[in-house]
Amino acid sequence: MKEGKLSSALQERYGIGEKDAIGKVLWHSLNENGQIGIYDIKFGNTIIRNLTENDVSGTEKEHPLEEKHGIQNVDDTKRGQKNETNQRKT
Repeated sequence: MKEGKLSSALQERYGIGEKDAIGKVLWHSLNENGQIGIYDIKFGNTIIRNLTENDVSGTEKEHPLEEKHGIQNVDDTKRGQKNETNQRKT
């Protein structure tokens, strides 16, 4: 998935307007079975981390075979800075 739509409840919680409701996936976890667990998505100028497939629509439960890039853990150094705007804590 390259983008996803935030649920209306989370849009309200994070102050995301309808204009920015569809965000760009910046990073996602990936286990050895090709299943995605969490996403970091940018909505406008706001980045929300640790979104699950229940939080956004348009997510895929499995990573497309042609795009496999190996296991990605939550502590992956490629994930980005941890001090970005509106991080969601789990």
